[in-house]
Amino acid sequence: MTTMKPFSIALLLALAVLPVNHAQARVKLAALPERARVVISLSHPDATLVEEERLLPLQEGINEVDFSWKGVNIDPNSIQVRMLEHPDQVVVINTSYPPNENALVWAVSSPQALEERIRICYLLQGLDRDIAYRAVVEPDEQSLTWRDYLRLRNNSGEDFTGAEILLGYGPDFKRNLQNDEILELLSERIQGVPIKKQLTWDSAKLPWDPEYEQKTVGIPLSYVITNDTAAKLGTHTLLPGKARIFLKAKPVANEGNTPFAEGITFIGEDWVPLVPVDRELKLSIGQSREVKVTQRKIKDERTHIRRNNANNIVLWDTDEVYRIELENFKKSPSDLVLVEHVPGYWRMVENSNPNQYRKKDAFTFEYTLTLPPESNGDKKTIVSFTLNRLNVQGNEPQNY
Repeated sequence: MTTMKPFSIALLLALAVLPVNHAQARVKLAALPERARVVISLSHPDATLVEEERLLPLQEGINEVDFSWKGVNIDPNSIQVRMLEHPDQVVVINTSYPPNENALVWAVSSPQALEERIRICYLLQGLDRDIAYRAVVEPDEQSLTWRDYLRLRNNSGEDFTGAEILLGYGPDFKRNLQNDEILELLSERIQGVPIKKQLTWDSAKLPWDPEYEQKTVGIPLSYVITNDTAAKLGTHTLLPGKARIFLKAKPVANEGNTPFAEGITFIGEDWVPLVPVDRELKLSIGQSREVKVTQRKIKDERTHIRRNNANNIVLWDTDEVYRIELENFKKSPSDLVLVEHVPGYWRMVENSNPNQYRKKDAFTFEYTLTLPPESNGDKKTIVSFTLNRLNVQGNEPQNY
């Protein structure tokens, strides 16, 4: 008799061959061999799928197979079994659930004595993963090295030996994963990922006229990465996780003109959301006060006023004109995105920068601009636009 490890999945076979109509109690006499193969799929963040294969010795007739999971966090409603070598001959004719036990019993019919490879699938709780990123930016801030780290935590109650682990992206790998173990490993390393340093001014979040409002708020600054093949990415969706960002220091030569070893400086961290292929990722690295944005609404008139039978105004359109002054105090160009929000129905009438304009969604549009170096004072950049709001009732939400 083989002694089973405490708190492990037990799969046992009754040695006796049961006739179809014979009601016999479960008999646990011999443990089956260890798993021939186990595959752990971590592609879904909320559910871990485990597929294990075992070689099951069967006798002719009805074989009683016991599957129990004391101390292991298996979803009992998710358990499935398949015959892989003789699916037309070896059949599960009944499944029973012993009372007050984390177990089930399969009645397996076999036409003859044989060894069958079976696959058992189930959802397992307590085995999860985190994604962490590390971005090391080159001194010229034109590219970075992107590292993707996987952290596995096994609190499921079960040990896995030689498990094939599928992440849903990148290459699969094989590892031993013991209960209560935390495993961290590098899953991807990509060099030379092009980046763009970009400021983002959002009209819903930042003051329109900082001097008038007496607010000295910086403009958010980010590194922008595109998840596509041109950026050496684009093979899969970037999963949510924390990113730590570092900047390489420029090598400094000593007296013998031999450069010192490169150092890196931590410049910030940000949360990476789910980034599908061909979408942009912005990594926040702080704020900049070297660019100033002043936006004013210089016209706001009601037009096409409609009244009800009591002569009360119930509906109107608007004619609105906006002017944005942009000043760059740096000695180098600055990339800036202006984000504008217009709730309700509207249409653009005049636009000073149609080539830099992009409608993002029904209530948002953007200007993507490059400000010349030292373009302040009389050299400031001006953006203006005129829009009409349609069918205004006066109770519209400020944003959606």
